[in-house]
Amino acid sequence: MRLHEFQAKEIFAEHGITTPRGKVAHSPEEAGRIAAEIGAPVVLKAQVLVGGRGLAGGIKFADDSSEAEEVSSLILGESLRNEDVDFLLVEEKLDIETEYYLGVTIDYRRKCPVVIASSRGGMDIESIASEFPDQIIKEEIRPPLGLTDFQTRRIAKKAGVVGSNQRHFAAVVKRLYSIFRSVDATLVEINPLALTTDNRFVAADAKITLDDNSSFRHKELYSRLKSVYKMPSEGKKMRKALAEEVEIPTYLELSGNLGIISDGAGTGMSTFDLTKDFGGKIEAYCELGGKATPDLIEKAMEIIASNEEVAVILINLIGGLNRMDEMAQGITSFVDKRKETRDEELKPTIVVRMSGTLEDEGREILGNSGVSAYDNIYDALESAVELAGGS
Repeated sequence: MRLHEFQAKEIFAEHGITTPRGKVAHSPEEAGRIAAEIGAPVVLKAQVLVGGRGLAGGIKFADDSSEAEEVSSLILGESLRNEDVDFLLVEEKLDIETEYYLGVTIDYRRKCPVVIASSRGGMDIESIASEFPDQIIKEEIRPPLGLTDFQTRRIAKKAGVVGSNQRHFAAVVKRLYSIFRSVDATLVEINPLALTTDNRFVAADAKITLDDNSSFRHKELYSRLKSVYKMPSEGKKMRKALAEEVEIPTYLELSGNLGIISDGAGTGMSTFDLTKDFGGKIEAYCELGGKATPDLIEKAMEIIASNEEVAVILINLIGGLNRMDEMAQGITSFVDKRKETRDEELKPTIVVRMSGTLEDEGREILGNSGVSAYDNIYDALESAVELAGGS
């Protein structure tokens, strides 16, 4: 789960990292009031989960409250890189002397967290690595020891921080790593970390990406974070939001007429590739992350079936931990409910491949509801692609 900037800054502030004075505005009038409260030049930032906001016109400046109201009207309600701007962050404009990059992420090759820093703040880390590779500082963190004071001081020195500011910079590094651990993040980033003319380190921007596999440990946090999202009323964005709401790990829409549901990432990707090999065109891809339940499968089918482009849903289940009779009950629950509300033939058509624990019982349950069930993925794919009008 990727957080909006203002959400990340709330967490930063809770952990003692200084952030600019500011609030979220949902209307131009509210933006004007916040600017008046700040009583200084402000920056207005569109709160969208895409990069390159500045280049796309999503970050603007205003000298007073009336200009803030006028400028915010140019941002709110617009689409920024295909994402609607429903609210923006109104903050004090900082007087910046130096900009640094600071982040904590996971080095999957070394299998440990790593602090990344640079004196080239304000640029994305990929550009820094490409144009100024010698300006990238990396410090591996060994979990048994954690991030030591010696390491934070070394990072500050290598980043070019001088004098007493080294100690303050090191403190920000320490707090950033504390956030990374406490919220189970995969990325925590400040870009830029601004050293202001009055000698303060301030997080001018903020980014946090959470590991959703750890959401069960942070139910209150996730509930708070999700409360700001407005559920889209229709279309692809609505289906994506519904999938996130019921905690489906992966939901994608492409361009075709086949929907795919799998009970794991490996199963899903192999099904995806085989579908292409069989000449099928995929419209929706849904992977349940190995935690499939009857209820989750039913919800996934409801979401995919709401896409009118989908003619056939292919469900590929390999039962290790999951019982196939229980999975079949989730599928038949969807089918029976659709039959109750429709007089015509069931659409989209359902094709199931299941193999594993109690598979015979599962296929019997599906057969009683008129659902085609196979123990072989190739037979299931051939049927699904043919029904969808493929090759």
